[in-house]
Amino acid sequence: MVPAWVSGKRLSGKKLASRLLILFLASSIAVFAAAQGIPKTRIPAARTIILPPKMIAGAPATLAVLDSAGHLLPKIVVELSSGQKVTTDATGRALFPAPEQAGKFTARISGQEIFASSVVIVASSADSQVQSSVDASPAPLQVVSYPRALAIHDRFTIEGAGFRGAADSNHVFLAAQPCVVVASSPVSLVVLPGPRTPVGAIPLRVNVAGQNTEEIPVSAVSLEFSGPTETPDAGMVGEIVLSVRGASDRLTVEVRNASPGIIQFPHGSVQRLTTSGGEQNTAPVEMKFLASGNYTVTARLIPSVSETPPGKN
Repeated sequence: MVPAWVSGKRLSGKKLASRLLILFLASSIAVFAAAQGIPKTRIPAARTIILPPKMIAGAPATLAVLDSAGHLLPKIVVELSSGQKVTTDATGRALFPAPEQAGKFTARISGQEIFASSVVIVASSADSQVQSSVDASPAPLQVVSYPRALAIHDRFTIEGAGFRGAADSNHVFLAAQPCVVVASSPVSLVVLPGPRTPVGAIPLRVNVAGQNTEEIPVSAVSLEFSGPTETPDAGMVGEIVLSVRGASDRLTVEVRNASPGIIQFPHGSVQRLTTSGGEQNTAPVEMKFLASGNYTVTARLIPSVSETPPGKN
């Protein structure tokens, strides 16, 4: 996704337009509160490797490499702990076989401190139909774990059975809108909602090789910040307010300070907050201003996972 920038116009005195600079990431929502206009340069952000959380020993799986704005990156060489090297294709993903042995699995980008980890498991009797061939018939399709609430600009995980290791062979829909499967294995999918996913109570559905799950109810939410309307001076204490659209339940959110030279949280750079719930579903984020300037705060929903009883989809 391309960052969406909204510029705050500088006013006379200490007044500042209450608009914010907003950047949506695949892994979080970053909010730039403009105190002195848009910076002229941007520091390139680190890339991210996405692996399916669980893989089946010997079965195919797909990984992805993303940049800080959530773009899938082609032609990136990834080193696997199995000794293999794979290169992402034009879609920013790479298909590879999981190791034959169960255990921890890692992937890294050579020369950079960028890595991801996953777990390789041996197929159980319930997974007896899992095949190592990409073209083999999948096991009966089932979703056993999914998020009750998901952020429309953030990836989420589905676990179950009957998925394909080749990402594009799995089709996930939210409110009938197609999503992007960025990483996959026969037992887990990492999914990014499509750009037209609406907020609110919507159905989740998975389709693989002609098999469909039943519609699963979830809440799709948008995380939004509002900040001070005045340019704060160094030493001042203030707050921004995180608002949730699309759900009235109390939700757990991780808020991260990405500008420690400009602002300071009371209890470290990362805080977990619980929203108020209700129609005005908000959470205040306290901060101290160390200097005047642009600052970045990111928020990520910590999903509450639901489980589907066997045979229910």
